[in-house]
Amino acid sequence: MAPQSVHPDDRRLWKDELVTIERDRSAYHVSPGYRPEIQLLTMEQPMIWIRKGWEDLKHHPVLAVGYGALIAIIYGAIVAYALSAQFYGIGVQLTAGFILLAPLMAVGFYSISRKTERGERPRFRDAFSDLRHSHKGLLGMGALLVLVFLSWFMASMWTAAFLAESKDELALFMGSETFPEFFGTLVTSLTLPMVLGYFLVGLVAVMVAFAFTAVSIPMMMDRPETDAITALTVSWEAVIHNWKPMLWWAVLIAVFTGVGLALFYIGLAITMPLLGFATWHAYRDTLGEWRQVEEPQPPYY
Repeated sequence: MAPQSVHPDDRRLWKDELVTIERDRSAYHVSPGYRPEIQLLTMEQPMIWIRKGWEDLKHHPVLAVGYGALIAIIYGAIVAYALSAQFYGIGVQLTAGFILLAPLMAVGFYSISRKTERGERPRFRDAFSDLRHSHKGLLGMGALLVLVFLSWFMASMWTAAFLAESKDELALFMGSETFPEFFGTLVTSLTLPMVLGYFLVGLVAVMVAFAFTAVSIPMMMDRPETDAITALTVSWEAVIHNWKPMLWWAVLIAVFTGVGLALFYIGLAITMPLLGFATWHAYRDTLGEWRQVEEPQPPYY
């Protein structure tokens, strides 16, 4: 039986239907139909973001410090429990891993900055209510950050075990009975390759997490229709495209976060809002106008 021929008018109808479907999809989903332009950054801009973040903090001190204190209390309680249970290695890793999870904890600050930018008055509950609009993307991002954190947790322990010169050294590292003893062992009794390997694995995890979250979470807060994959790829491309200023920005984030942690987590009530507001301005300066992406169309027969 000979195949039936398709009338040219039918082909045009099918093509028109596909174009209509694509237009409808793009109207409700930013990605992959639309993507933002990545701006060229300068080395001065990270410090400008810090100054703008400080201005936002001064405009909403009670709201910002209150939200930051809530984060500090919850996370500090988790670390305190680990230390009280003599899980000193886990407590140290939770402290170091804070910088991996901090971008997700800062979504409330992005919400405050966005409302301030629009001339609206932010409220404390807005920091949580806005999560409903982009919960799917943020859940995916949260799962990714937790996966990176757990991967770093396991890889650092495997690295320490691999580089330990003896079982006794590893037992000394893991079997301390008090935190001062654990810290003293970490500083004085362990070999340099073991300590460096332990922390270098963490550095790699932090850089990967930073590249994925530099602008992705503020983007999903600002445009809830953006899916997590597009947000991740845009953030990665933005960091690669501006690697020098972004590296300087990552160093500033690490320094301010380290200061907050060093002040027995109390300092996070100030440094978290500062960095959260600054990250919002970083997102605004890094990404420009959204444009429709030209996608290759399949041939029509």
